[in-house]
Order: sequence, then structure tokens, then C-alpha cells
Amino acid sequence: MSNSKKMWDGRFESGMAQSMIDLSFSLAFDQELIEEDIQGSIAHGKGLVESGVLTEEEYSQIVSGLQGILADYKNGVALWNDGDEDVHMAVERVLTERIGQLGKKIHTGRSRNDQVSTDFKLYMRHRAEEILVLEKNLANTLLELSKKYIGKIMPGYTHLQQAQPIYFSHYLMSFFFALSRDICRLKNFLALHKELPLGSGAIAGSAFPYRRKQVAKALGFEAPSPNSIDAVSHRDMALEFLADLSIVASTLSRYAEDFVNWSSSEFSFLTLHDAFSSGSSMMPQKKNPDSMELIRGKSGRMIGNYTALFTLVKGAPLSYSRDLQEDKEPVIDSVKTVKVILQVMQEALETATFNFDKMENRMLPALLATDLADLLVESGIPFRDAHHIVGSLVGEAAKQKKEFTELSDEEWENAGVKSPKEIKEKLTFIYSIERRNIEGGTGSKSLQGQFEKAEAFLNSL
Repeated sequence: MSNSKKMWDGRFESGMAQSMIDLSFSLAFDQELIEEDIQGSIAHGKGLVESGVLTEEEYSQIVSGLQGILADYKNGVALWNDGDEDVHMAVERVLTERIGQLGKKIHTGRSRNDQVSTDFKLYMRHRAEEILVLEKNLANTLLELSKKYIGKIMPGYTHLQQAQPIYFSHYLMSFFFALSRDICRLKNFLALHKELPLGSGAIAGSAFPYRRKQVAKALGFEAPSPNSIDAVSHRDMALEFLADLSIVASTLSRYAEDFVNWSSSEFSFLTLHDAFSSGSSMMPQKKNPDSMELIRGKSGRMIGNYTALFTLVKGAPLSYSRDLQEDKEPVIDSVKTVKVILQVMQEALETATFNFDKMENRMLPALLATDLADLLVESGIPFRDAHHIVGSLVGEAAKQKKEFTELSDEEWENAGVKSPKEIKEKLTFIYSIERRNIEGGTGSKSLQGQFEKAEAFLNSL
């Protein structure tokens, strides 16, 4: 049994079993919250001054002590010992050792329940702001590349089969607008979770005349939480945060999958910079798109973190149970992961070489089948009949191992196409693309509209 003293062990005759220590201590990961814990304690201390629990002089000593602990932590000074359960108790222990009995006053009117909830909310809000910066940087890169490569064409795919010709910029802008919603989700997250838990105590609220509005303002919250049970027991903020980060990761993963394919010799659309590739330990010729593969893999890990937390909270009784200690590891892990993959995606795209000659050379005439059907409709043929005519031409060409555009004018006429020579002259990739200047389409005028919307969005952030 452990004989080390705990700050809560007045009721207990023996120390914790080592196995219990191994099970329950969380300092190894929750020390990530040290900055938020100290910010929270400094604001809480100010509230205690206003409540008459602390004098200004005592508060000044406590603030100086807390700031010194944070500075030492950032400088790599060894602060913790084997008896420290979590960062919150560890900071209080070190503070008490440094400034004496006064350090024990800082926890007046506060439970670890509302302290941890506050620290964790601050942590998620701070990290969300950092992630937003990375998302905005990637969005800017996508917009810049889209403008840079305006006019470059490529085959668009559905079912991994060539579908219709598109501008490469149109493809990149699809990434931009998907990412813009990821940005909006995080902004909505920040707008929703803006209430201060401190003052809620363990379950019923603090018994001291604690000025919660003042503490909320000091910590960047808009208002105190309206219900103490809700404040300390629910983890919907963490669930929403993990959901948002999982969606970001999924967005990146889908494009990473395309970029892995594009890097293959079968596509050759994309060459990643050496800095974002790796070789083989056995095959010297290999250049692998590991950056994109790792982004794709990390997204699964983040979805797993979200699932783990959802499983954790679904059966946790109110108000607080120790199960909820398990909320932090998945969040901390997902934060670190999403920040890395956003940075890698941005830098990999900025340094990549896009092989537009290969993109254009790979484009099959079959990409124009829809345009032929549209032209037949414009000549007065009902769409279903036009679809059947084009389908029969494509099928006949396949039998002859040709492209449908290589069939003779006579074969086109027999299928029901009038003036085949005239129509064939129209059927080009650029013609197809520029027919699609409808809002949201791939045409150049539409793209200009997309650029304007994207710029307006970024300027609004």
C-alpha cells in the first residue's frame, strides 16, 4: 500500500494500493492542461478576493507562485512526484510547498469537479482557436493554388471511373468549400460553449458569495453556467469537439486518398516533394506518398477517439463519476493529431508538382458522352432517347475496341445522330467544361464566382 499523503485522504486510514494508483492517476496526460489550470486558479483567486476569503496581498503571493510554477514547467524543471494524481492536485501541492499554508486556501469554494470542467473547457477553446488558424492557412493555400492553375484540365471521376472533364481548379475548390464548413463547425463550437463552470462546486454550487460573472469575464467566457449539475457532469462539449475534429480528419483523408492514387505510376498526376515522401528499405526505386497515407490512417484513429468518448459518457450517471476522467486522453490525442495532419497537408500541397500534361493525356473521349447526349437533346431528341443513342454508340465502340468518337459518321447516323461531322467538331474537353458555367459548375465564369465567394469567406473570419 502507498503511504503518500493525498489532499483528500483525511477520511482514510490507509494509502492507495499501487494497482489503484496505476489505474487512477492521470498526471501523465492531463499535465497538458497546466496552463489552463493555472489561468483558472488565478481567476478563481480573484473571485476569492472579492468574496473576502483572500486579501489582495495573499492573492498577489498566490499569483506569483502559480506563475512561477508555469514558468518552471515550460523550462523543463522537474516539478512532479510519485504521489501526484493529476495536474490540478500537483499544482496545488507545489504551490503550497513554495508559499506555505496560504497555498491551501486556493481551493476554497471549489471542487475538482468544477475546476476540471473549467480547465478542460478552456483547453478545448484554446486548441480550437489554434486549429482554426491551421484550417484557414490550408484554405488560403487551396485558393492560391486554384488561382495559380486556372485553365488546367483533368478528368473528373465518379466510382473511380472517368466521368466528365473538369478544371483542376474546380477540384481544388471542392476541397476549399468542404474545409470552409469544417471552419464554420469550429466557430459554431466556440459560440455555443461559452459558459463558465467554476462556482458549481462538486454538484450543488459554491457556498461562498463568489462573483462568477467577474471570473467568467477574466477567463474569456461570456457568462456563468446556469446549472451546477449540468456544468460538472456533461461532456457534450468534448463530444462535439471530437466530432468536429473527426470530420476535419475525414475531409483530409478523402483528398489524401486521391493524392495517393494520383502519385501512382498508373495516374502520375502528382509528384510529392521528397520531404513528404519516403523510400523503401528493400526497393531502392520506390518513392512512397507516406504523408498522404498517414493522414488517411490518422483519421481512423480520430474517429476511434470520438467513439471511445461517446461510449464512455452514454451510461455515466449524474452528476459526476470517475469514468469522466477518461474524457481527456482522446481529446488531447485528437488535438495533437489534427494539428499535425493539417500542417502536413498544407505544406505537401504547397510543394507538390502537379503533372498537368499527364492529366490531359489520360483523358478519354468517353468523358464527352454526356455532352453528346446534351447536344442531341438540344436538337429536339428527348433525353432518355438521347441517352440510349449515346449508350449504343459507346457500346459499339467498346466491341470494336475504339473510342465512340472514332466510329464513322455513318455509324453515328445509323444510331440516330444527325450531322455527326458538325457535332464531332464541337466535342472537345474545353467545350464540355465551358458549357458548365452554371453557379457551382466547373466553367471558368463559375470558377471566378467560386473564388469571390472563397475570398469573402476568408475575409469574414
